[in-house]
Amino acid sequence: MVNTHRIAVVALVAAVTGATPLRAEVRTTTLHSAALGREVPCAVHLPPSYAEGSKTYPVVYVLHGLFETHQFWERRGLAAILDDLWARHVLPEFVVVAVDGGNSFFANSPLGAYEDLATKDAIAFAESTYRVRRERAGRALLGVSMGGYAALRIALSHPDLYAAVATHSAMLLAGPPRPGQGADPYQLAAFARVFGEPPDLALWRANDPLDWAQRADARAVPGLSFDCGDHDRYGLGAGNEELHRRLLARGVPHEFALRPGDHGYEYVRTVLPSSLEFLSKRLTTK
Repeated sequence: MVNTHRIAVVALVAAVTGATPLRAEVRTTTLHSAALGREVPCAVHLPPSYAEGSKTYPVVYVLHGLFETHQFWERRGLAAILDDLWARHVLPEFVVVAVDGGNSFFANSPLGAYEDLATKDAIAFAESTYRVRRERAGRALLGVSMGGYAALRIALSHPDLYAAVATHSAMLLAGPPRPGQGADPYQLAAFARVFGEPPDLALWRANDPLDWAQRADARAVPGLSFDCGDHDRYGLGAGNEELHRRLLARGVPHEFALRPGDHGYEYVRTVLPSSLEFLSKRLTTK
């Protein structure tokens, strides 16, 4: 059931024509999660032409960061960036779906089956409710910070689900979280809520992107792009660089960059156009 309805203003037809402009639309709604046994809030960003005709669109599933919700896509100005790219015809149109994963790292853990929420329930909801592609070639995944950690894990553990995956400032550690390893206390506390203190090592390894990278099949991994700020306040550049090294060792094609910036949405807003372009180029539209 749709709870709120917001129109993101994106004029695609010049006002001088007198025509009613097409508009992108961000809907806040809920989906039923079989994995969690409850309704879960989500946001759906529909492109300007969605209301016209019967076209089927590629879909980008988005995973948010710590202490955020599905609303981050709009509240942090990311929807507006995509609206602008569409208005200037920089990118082809696609649907965006963001689900509320709490502070779960989108992992299947004692907190709940949040990976299943992201990889099963969100996909089932989108494909049964909206005109979106229903095969791997039409799906992509984007993650930020905590959501970046999850998106990288999912890219490597479920390579059959998405054609492409991109992340910004993924929360990657070089090993299980523990005091004295150089990780920020903020990160350690966040991981401890999900993986325990001390961490459940089996649960950690089942969810660690770096562990998955060591056994990745280079032929199966989807298109993969990840970056991090070179002055990330939580020191996440080191973990992202380590993932880069491990993927290189396995011969996994990918794009990686340390870019100027810190951790936060100022950085994400700067680099988002490049990741959306990366994903768009790897999605099929028909």
